[in-house]
Amino acid sequence: MTTTFFAAQHTHKQLRRVMLRVKDGPDRGSQITVARSRLTIGRSAVNDLVLSDTSVSGTHAEIVIGDAGVLLHDLDSTNGTFVQGIRIKSAWIEAGAAVKVGKTDIELLSADEVQVPISGEDHFGALYGRSAAMREVFATLERVAPTEMSVLIGGETGTGKELVARALHDESNRAPGPFVVLDCGSLPRELAEAAILGHKKGSFTGAMSDRPGCFEEGNGGTLFLDEIGELPLDLQPKLLRVLDRREVQRIGESQVRKVDVRVVAATHRDLRMMVGQGLFREDLYFRLSVMSVDLPPLRERGEDVLMLSDRFLEDFARVYQGAQIASKPVFSQAAREALLGEQFPGNVRQLKNIIQRAAHLCRAGVIEPSDLHLGRREEPRSITDTARESRAAPPASFDEALFAQPFKDAKQQMVDGFEREYFSRLLDRTDGNLSRAAAEAGITRYYLRELLKRLGMHKVRDDGD
Repeated sequence: MTTTFFAAQHTHKQLRRVMLRVKDGPDRGSQITVARSRLTIGRSAVNDLVLSDTSVSGTHAEIVIGDAGVLLHDLDSTNGTFVQGIRIKSAWIEAGAAVKVGKTDIELLSADEVQVPISGEDHFGALYGRSAAMREVFATLERVAPTEMSVLIGGETGTGKELVARALHDESNRAPGPFVVLDCGSLPRELAEAAILGHKKGSFTGAMSDRPGCFEEGNGGTLFLDEIGELPLDLQPKLLRVLDRREVQRIGESQVRKVDVRVVAATHRDLRMMVGQGLFREDLYFRLSVMSVDLPPLRERGEDVLMLSDRFLEDFARVYQGAQIASKPVFSQAAREALLGEQFPGNVRQLKNIIQRAAHLCRAGVIEPSDLHLGRREEPRSITDTARESRAAPPASFDEALFAQPFKDAKQQMVDGFEREYFSRLLDRTDGNLSRAAAEAGITRYYLRELLKRLGMHKVRDDGD
C-alpha cells in the first residue's frame, strides 16, 4: 500500500478504559481492566469479566463506553442487573458506581484514557475511510493480514465485512490461492453439512456426483464463513472438528483429506450473547475469534459518507461515461448536507445504491437532495406533535409475519412496538416535557432522549422544558 497524507498526522487516538472490581460475591477480589468500547459480564467464558456466581446468566450485562459516558445494559438476564438497588434495563453510570448482578457486587473503578494506534492510510484493500474509527480498524487489519490467525468480523449488515475478508486474503501470503465464500445464512439445513464437508455421488438424494466441500475448495487459500451465527447448532461440532484437525471426510466416504485453509468468519449477530444463551458453541466461538474486528456503522463515521459518495460517483462515471452519460455528475452542496444528515441503517451498501440511483436520475449532471430520495425532510416540530404522530403506527401484533421471523427479531419488533406506544402516551400525558416524562418513567432525561432517537421520535425541539 502507498502512504497517503495521513502519515503526517497523529497515529493514535484516545479511547476510554474501564476497570471493574468484584466487591462481594463468590469471586470477591477479582478485577479486570479493559481498553475496548464494549465489554460483557457473565458466567460464560466468552465474557470479559467471567463470574462463577450461579445466579448470573451466561452473558448477563454489557458496558458500552462512548463520548457521552458509560452505558450499562442488562442482556435479558434471568435475575436482573441493579444499580443503587434499582433493577435496570439500561442506565448511564459513572466511576464509583456499584452494580449488582445475581449475588455479585461489582464496582466501576475508573474510565481512563489510553492510546490506540490508527493507520496512516485511508484504505485497506477495497475498504475506504478517513475517520479515526476506520483507521483504527485498518491498523488492526494491517497487523493481522500477514499472519495465519483466524479472524471474526462483526458489524451491522452492509458495513463491508466481506470486503474485510477479501482484503485480508489479498494482503496475505495466501493471495495466490483461492478465496472461497460460504454464506451460512442462505444454506438450506439439509445441504449445509454437504457444503462444508463435501459428498460422494449417491450418498443422499440429490447427490448426483462427487463434490468437494468448501474446505477442499479453499485449500491453500482463505475460506470466508459469512453469517456464521446462522449455522445450525447441531452442525457446529462438525465445523469445529474440521478446524481443529484440519481434515475433512466427505459424506458417504471413509477417506480423510487434509486441508490447509485460513478461516475468516463474519456475523451481524452478537455471538457472545448467543453463547450465553446456548445458541452458539463456546469452543467454536474461541476457535473463530483468535482476533476479532468490529466494523463501525456508517452513521458513526462522520464525513466518510462524503468520501465514499465521491468514490461511488467516480465508479459510476467510469462505467457509464460516454455510453449513458456525457460527463461525471457532481453533488450540490445541499445534497452533501443531506447525505451527512442521514442515519443509513443499511450502511455502506445502502449508500452505494442511493448514489448509483441518483447518478441515473439527476438532471444537468448535478445531484440534488431530491435525486437522493432520502425521505421527506421537515422543519423541527414539538415533541408532543411527534409523539402523537408516532401513535398512528400501532405496536406490533401477533400475526403470521411476526411468527415467521427468527425469535430474536420477532421479540425485538414486539419490544419496539411497546416502547413506541409507551413513550407516545407518556409524552402526550406530560405535554412533551422531557424532564417530567423522564421522572414519570423513572429514567434520566438523557436516557429518555437516547431512547426517542432509537425509536425515530427524535426530530423534536425541547420547547416543553
